Amino acid sequence: MPENPLLPHRKLSELYLLMLRCLALERAAARRRTTKGSAREALLAATTMQLMPGDLLCAEADDATAEELAPKGKDPKVPGMLAPMTGARLAACAATARGLTAAGSNGLVLAYTRAGMAEAGWAEALAWAHEQRVPLILVCEDAVNGGSGKKPGVLSWAAMQTVAKKLRLPILAVDGADAVAVYRVMQESVIRARHNDGPAVIWAVTSPTATKLPRSQQPLGRLQSYLKVRSIPIPKPRQAVR
Repeated sequence: MPENPLLPHRKLSELYLLMLRCLALERAAARRRTTKGSAREALLAATTMQLMPGDLLCAEADDATAEELAPKGKDPKVPGMLAPMTGARLAACAATARGLTAAGSNGLVLAYTRAGMAEAGWAEALAWAHEQRVPLILVCEDAVNGGSGKKPGVLSWAAMQTVAKKLRLPILAVDGADAVAVYRVMQESVIRARHNDGPAVIWAVTSPTATKLPRSQQPLGRLQSYLKVRSIPIPKPRQAVR
């Protein structure tokens, strides 16, 4: 099968290896948590592998996996992870992205959040980011069937759809367990951000019970099947590039 120039075989191999690393990081983090998390190794790998030096990553304060995956700064002394923030976190991300543009940087800000989570001022932050055309990519992990709630600031699929429609803002819904699908929507969003076309939202549906699924239906197993169909050898961990 011919290579896809947008996702060549080399990148698929890198994606697989990074998923292995994410899975190991997530398992280590799970041993320190009292609650179980969702299967997000495909989501994490397919989004962070497209970041470049000078890009910034923002996640929740206790997200040790995301911290490990943050991009390296152009200056080794400058971290690629935004400091943990409380309050209007996404507004701060949008302002930081605007600062990158003002500084003449080609960098972007990737912010992780979750459906059903309270993010103060998220709708206003997206509206401002859209108006200013700032390079912000918001990845919302949905393991709660869209989320719900009447409290102000709670992220839900219905609320995001309403905001996106009003702003004409791209909202890309994707299977968060499908690494190739996530890679493609992230790729589209990154191109948009780097060409000053403004923010985008990736709404990634994940499963909180992925470990109970057959291996072939889990994120890593699904990517293995994708590689086999294309006759791409399954990479060994010692070949990792990150």
